[in-house]
Amino acid sequence: MTHPRRAPARGFTLIEMLVAMTLTMLVFAITIPFFRAQARAVGAGAGRLDALQNARYAVGRIDRELRLAGGVFGQPIIVQAAPLSITFNVNLYGADTTTDPNAAYYDATLDTLTTESFQVGAALALPTSSSKNYPTATYTDSNGTRSRSETISFFLRADASSGRSDIYTLFRRVNAKDSTLVASNLWIPSDTGYFFKYYRVAASGTASAISRDSLPLYWDDASRTVDSIGAVEMRAAGWHYSARDNEHIFRTVYAKTTISNVGLLSVRTCGAAPAAPTGVTATVTNNAGGSPVKVAIAWTASTDDAAGASDVEAYSVARRLSAGSTWIPVGNLPARGTGSYTFEHFGFAPGAWVYGVRAMDCGPSWSTAAEHSGTVVIP
Repeated sequence: MTHPRRAPARGFTLIEMLVAMTLTMLVFAITIPFFRAQARAVGAGAGRLDALQNARYAVGRIDRELRLAGGVFGQPIIVQAAPLSITFNVNLYGADTTTDPNAAYYDATLDTLTTESFQVGAALALPTSSSKNYPTATYTDSNGTRSRSETISFFLRADASSGRSDIYTLFRRVNAKDSTLVASNLWIPSDTGYFFKYYRVAASGTASAISRDSLPLYWDDASRTVDSIGAVEMRAAGWHYSARDNEHIFRTVYAKTTISNVGLLSVRTCGAAPAAPTGVTATVTNNAGGSPVKVAIAWTASTDDAAGASDVEAYSVARRLSAGSTWIPVGNLPARGTGSYTFEHFGFAPGAWVYGVRAMDCGPSWSTAAEHSGTVVIP
């Protein structure tokens, strides 16, 4: 029997192999730069995200504690206000709910060096200041025991390891405890030179920026400007360096923290009752029909407000019938260290009324009532 012969298997010709290799190389030539670009984009995106998250964390950590500052009589709210550091008093942590019921947070592992007031015997120089030591007085509560409000500092130091002169590290310090690192790789450009900016809140409630030329401010400044700081703006810029691309990446976050307790001006000691305010006036505003809408009570500040003893905490506004002697309170206004104040009263009752104002210090002790010379007649 005979069998048909199989034809030998046909392979690739040299030309076909050359064409295939050329096409493969062409595909790689097109796709490799694309993948490289994608890898660079992913790396750059990660760098930008890292810088942004770093800045956001720094701002969030400070805001969480700064907004609770103050609220404790006998201690200043802001201790130090500087472009690269801020120090304030706040009852932030307590070791238990029995001895410190007003603390914002509780941690049973903390000791008294972290949960009570800074002691004179352990006083340290304030951050970024080589000669200003704090505290200089012993702080106690209304019962005469050690205050539960601790002193917290946030401050920035230049990071020489970065290889740049404008990269800083943010630290946090509680009382005399060791400083702890909060965030690194923060950029402070030379043309701005600040991380913190401060705003003063006037009696009218409007805020105005405090000139950087007047900084730093301290709790014992004669001008008492630090007592009227009602908002703190933070400019946090995160920095990331991409060694592969030799690229410096910056991402900036702005945030403004309002200090809710700014009206509770707190000082170290209180002496005699404050001097009474002067120049009290009461002006009635009527609507188109001739009915009273409001009474604006204005006065000149006590001489112990922004000067003198500098211990005025608030003003109390009251009224009495012109033929009577009993004062009826109508409202309070926090002292802001300004020269004059205005309080608007919207509650009316028929009669001829005399309005008066008294100053209150941190004792609290009250001044005598300063009255306006006329009467406000409500039909």
